[in-house]
Amino acid sequence: MPVTFDDSLWPLLTIRYPATQSDEEYEECLTRLSSYVHRQEPYFCIVDTSQVSMPNSTQRRRQMVWDQSHAVLVRTWGRGTAFIVTSPFVRVAMSLYFHIRPLAAPYVIVSDMGSALTWMATLMERTGFVAEAASVRHQLQSHAERSD
Repeated sequence: MPVTFDDSLWPLLTIRYPATQSDEEYEECLTRLSSYVHRQEPYFCIVDTSQVSMPNSTQRRRQMVWDQSHAVLVRTWGRGTAFIVTSPFVRVAMSLYFHIRPLAAPYVIVSDMGSALTWMATLMERTGFVAEAASVRHQLQSHAERSD
């Protein structure tokens, strides 16, 4: 299963990672992500890693290179990110990474999509994206109804 990108609630981009990816699939993911940051539009992001095991060393290095080469765009246009993390190992790895390379925009690490959507709607509303926040709250309500 490939990485999925959902921009149906743009400027909210939701990225869902599968359990594993080949290095080629990882490159395709970074290329697709690049296309979003090169839009040069404000965006918010939910990154769902709930199915992910630890990326391999090649993918970790590649992510660091991508982060460095896109830092200005991400810092300029990124408004906030919610990471969905269920693995303690991934959580520790992310905490270490963000300690070394702090994110410029607000972020949160949560354990489920409902928490991510709630945080995101609040952030969007607080930063002037009121109509967009209402769409996210509607998505949150739909998500809650599907979970019941």
